[in-house]
This record gives sequence, structure tokens and C-alpha cells, in this order.
Amino acid sequence: MLTRNFSYAKKEPNRDAAVFYIFCEGKWREPHYFNFFASIDSRIRFEIIAAGQHDKNSPDGLFEKATSFIIQSENNPTPKYELNEIDQVWFVIDTDEWKDKISALKESCSQYENWFVAQSNPSFEIWLYYHFHELKPEFEEVAQANGMKAYLGTKIPGGFDTRKHPVFIKKAASHSEINFQSESGQPILFSTNVHDLANKILPLIQDELDIILARNIDGKV
Repeated sequence: MLTRNFSYAKKEPNRDAAVFYIFCEGKWREPHYFNFFASIDSRIRFEIIAAGQHDKNSPDGLFEKATSFIIQSENNPTPKYELNEIDQVWFVIDTDEWKDKISALKESCSQYENWFVAQSNPSFEIWLYYHFHELKPEFEEVAQANGMKAYLGTKIPGGFDTRKHPVFIKKAASHSEINFQSESGQPILFSTNVHDLANKILPLIQDELDIILARNIDGKV
């Protein structure tokens, strides 16, 4: 099994590294998940922006924050970040609370090059579920567990550990793509397109992930 405190040689990003700016609706789980990949490879860098305690974590609130951090204007002459052509901006959003507002976020992102939305239905936990399971959950089982977050704990012994389990991102992307379905531009229940983000990241970190896996797995998970 994958050990809890596995080690690998972290690499400082170089000046020409692609930067992924990831604006997260969640305050804890999503940022911890993506921070796992920070400094794994010198060709990539992450700026994870989580909703603060008093911030608006709605789609329009996150978009407002992103534009204030990134877009230069007369009223915002010195934004916090400066995007290069190879950089990408992503919004990681749950469907359960914001379905009616996510379409507007996607439309707003379409105004800018390399701005994307990674949406999960009902929540980010379905993406985490696909790190270990190939088939969609059964609706009745999720209902009996009182929701996807509690159900995830029943399907992964000990729960999803953001300190080690993100290493299986390639498997998650494969399972997610196989099960992805959408209706009117929205992922249906138990679908997520976080694999779109994963597939942008993977070519830049796959070699290092393979090294981590080779060093820290004894048998099959």
C-alpha cells in the first residue's frame, strides 16, 4: 500500500514554468488536494486560491476575485498576478449549491483565453471517489449514507487522504472520463469534468508521479 509519509525530491519551479491558477469554492479539501502537486516538477507551478472565511465562494464571487487578481484595468492597474501565454486559470466548482450560476461563470470564462471551469456533480468528492473506483456510485447507497461526502468515507477505508491519494490522479482521470455525461452543458449526477484539468496537469508531472508510485507502493491498492 502507499505509505503515509512517502518522500520524493521536490523541484523548485523554473522561471518559465506553466502556472495553474486554481480558484476553489471549497476552503479545505480542494486546496489540500491540488497543493499535493506543488513543486513536484519544475515545469509547473500552482497558485491555489481558496475562498477565505468571509469571502463569497459563489461562482460569481470567485470570478470577481479572479479578475481582481489577474485582469489589469484602469481601476486595477497592478493586479496580484501576471499571466503568460502558457498559464491557465481554473475554477473548481460543485453543482449541488450553484447549478443556476455555473452557466454564467462558464460564459464569463469564455471571454478569456485559457480560463476554464471544472465542475463536479454533486460535489468534489465524486472526483476523489474516482481515484479508487471505476464505476459510478449507486444512487441508493449514496442516499443511505446521507450524501456524497459521507459516502466517500464508506468507500475509501480511512477516508481520502490528501497527503498521499492524489498520486492516483491518472487513474481518477480515466475513471472520470469513462463515466462523464452531461445535459444542457451541465454534468449529470455523479459526473465531473475535473479530468479536463487533470489531463492538462498530467503531462507535466507524470514522470515524477511514476517515481513516487514506484518508491512507495507494495502490492496493489
